Amino acid sequence: MAATLKNIGKSTAAVMKTLIAPQVGHSSLCDVIGYIENAGLPTSVTPDFVGQRLFDTTNSQWYSATGTSSGNWVREVTSAAAVSSTIGAAAAQPASGSVAIAMEKIGSIVTMTITLTAARITVTDATTSGSSGSLQLFDFVQAGIQPLASRQNYTAFAEGAALTTGAGDAAHVLGLGSVAADAGDGALTGTEVDFAAVTGTITNSGGTGAGTKFAGSGTAIDGTGTAADLYLNWSGTAATIDATSTIDVTGTITLVLALLGDD
Repeated sequence: MAATLKNIGKSTAAVMKTLIAPQVGHSSLCDVIGYIENAGLPTSVTPDFVGQRLFDTTNSQWYSATGTSSGNWVREVTSAAAVSSTIGAAAAQPASGSVAIAMEKIGSIVTMTITLTAARITVTDATTSGSSGSLQLFDFVQAGIQPLASRQNYTAFAEGAALTTGAGDAAHVLGLGSVAADAGDGALTGTEVDFAAVTGTITNSGGTGAGTKFAGSGTAIDGTGTAADLYLNWSGTAATIDATSTIDVTGTITLVLALLGDD
């Protein structure tokens, strides 16, 4: 078999199924000892099982599955087991759209690339002060966390219909925090944006809008007693989105963090 594999040049699950003789559990055995391939980041690939491996043929990167949703692929910089056990896990997928998270870890430094594809945030009316909403993205392990840098690049929005003055014209801001947004005043502050700073006001036009925000290091987050969560927070102004509805967000977020350990 070694000579045959050398000639073929790879040991994907599909290749292994042609080389290993039929037996009970043949297909499952080949899936475990082999791997699958994808051209590009595995943001739309759903793992078949925890521990499945994937090779990105475009970027020559290995990924390992820490769960069974498309957001559970972890880039293998250290071992996949070490990465998953020292960072955390993706939160549940939104009610509509998707969130995919790719991670790499070198020492205590973690880089997270979060891809939002029409990811739905439920927007709650805050009476006379506008509306706000949050989407949980990630559950960290218990540890202190130092945000080092962030880039938020939002490229499209789709508003729900139940909005003041009609859908498609909301003025709003976004950011990433360790707590959910709780005030719809067109502003986000404090722990609502302690992972990634609030954007400038984005005004949709006919349902579209875009904005990019870079930020440097922030205040350390104490996730030692209670593990920290990561939320995508949104807040709209009273004049444009004073209602309970939804907004779907598309874009890419990059976070660089230092994990400081537990007590």
